[in-house]
Amino acid sequence: MQATVPSLTIGPYKVHFVAGGRFRLDGGAMFGVVPKVLWNRAMPSDERNRIQMRMTCLLLEGNGQKILVDAGSGTKDDPKFRDIYAIEGAEGLTQDLAAVGVKPDDITAVAMTHLHFDHCGGGTTRGADGNVKPTFPNAHYFVRRQEWDDAHHANERNRASYIGDNYDPLHDAGQLILHDNDLEILPGVWMKNLPGHTLGHQGCFFDIPGERALYTVDLIPTVAHLPLAYIMGYDLYPMMTLETKRGIVKQATAEGWLFLFEHDPEHCAIRVGGSEQKVTFEKVA
Repeated sequence: MQATVPSLTIGPYKVHFVAGGRFRLDGGAMFGVVPKVLWNRAMPSDERNRIQMRMTCLLLEGNGQKILVDAGSGTKDDPKFRDIYAIEGAEGLTQDLAAVGVKPDDITAVAMTHLHFDHCGGGTTRGADGNVKPTFPNAHYFVRRQEWDDAHHANERNRASYIGDNYDPLHDAGQLILHDNDLEILPGVWMKNLPGHTLGHQGCFFDIPGERALYTVDLIPTVAHLPLAYIMGYDLYPMMTLETKRGIVKQATAEGWLFLFEHDPEHCAIRVGGSEQKVTFEKVA
């Protein structure tokens, strides 16, 4: 029996949490300077010190549009890559879309928060002929120019996260749109810069009166990362992450925002309260 796809209504939009698969990353890298004795209580690691996470993407329906925000890791990777990251269920993206009655041809736009493999890989697919092409043939793919440029000038610290087959075919197919500034993808729904993880890293903000929400992406990848000091070792600019996070959490807790998670293994959405120093929350989805 096919699993039910979790969903919420935020303002005029239906928001579906579609599965991009599950994977594991090194727990120490995921929590930076925080000692294992602390983070392992919240997210126990396996024998290879990896913690379980999801790749949860958003499908936004409304205003005559079907927009996907992020696309999981995809199915192009070889067995060695899948073993390193314990990738499972990457085919779940199109399966979950089908479960809510959406075909790849129906997607009108794909908004990428950034170009790391676990966020954009499902945007392209390798065909039987070995060629890689966009998974969503009728969609424009929106990518922040800063992120595009950084992906094409990767260095020794970040190049493992960037894989050309995940995004270069979008350019070749004429479906790529680069944007320099924050982008409104639906009325009241914005892709806004949340720098620190990368310079071009973005979140998806629902700036809707009475129902503020944020898809936190890698600024706050899981519920366990709500404390300000819990910042990933993967972040290229951790002090920038800290200040970005401080500002967001301060406003969100004061106003009771929804946080929507990409990587939490158990929570799709929570409502936050308290303060930036001690966040409280209740699970919503």
